[in-house]
Amino acid sequence: MLPVAGAMAQERPSFYDPASAAAIMLPDGRVCNYVGAEPRPRDLGDPVTYRCSDGRGLRGEVTIDGTYMTVDREGFENLDRDAIIESEDIRFLIAEIELEDGTVCLHAGEGATLAFDGKRLNYTCGGPSVGLIGDIAISAGGVFQVEAAQLDGTSLASSEMVTIKRLGASSR
Repeated sequence: MLPVAGAMAQERPSFYDPASAAAIMLPDGRVCNYVGAEPRPRDLGDPVTYRCSDGRGLRGEVTIDGTYMTVDREGFENLDRDAIIESEDIRFLIAEIELEDGTVCLHAGEGATLAFDGKRLNYTCGGPSVGLIGDIAISAGGVFQVEAAQLDGTSLASSEMVTIKRLGASSR
């Protein structure tokens, strides 16, 4: 069973499948990719678990609270050092999710929306009949999953857990 949103993956997998790990898009447009099951340890501070397109990294575990993500980005002073000199927590709305099959889903907004079995419709995926409900689950290996719902009007026709390919701030 996957942990619920807000939980952090505690165990490291014995394998690493880069095809399953999700990329994280930061609000400044930089994309960060999971470094693998055994990130380089540091003498002080959490290891870098994601390497970003600007050469900086994300330290430690990523957390998700509802539709918001918090990451700890290392500063430029940290590059290729064993100790953390500078870092900043960044909390941002997960405005866009790209699923493994290429489907792009956008945040449905903060106001009233549909809910099914206590799970809020947080993202819409193009047409009115597909959306993402409930919390985003985080598991070891940089894998994120969410429940994709097939809707029939305002009723839930079916749902299944799907793997996320990329999530974060909007790329548009």
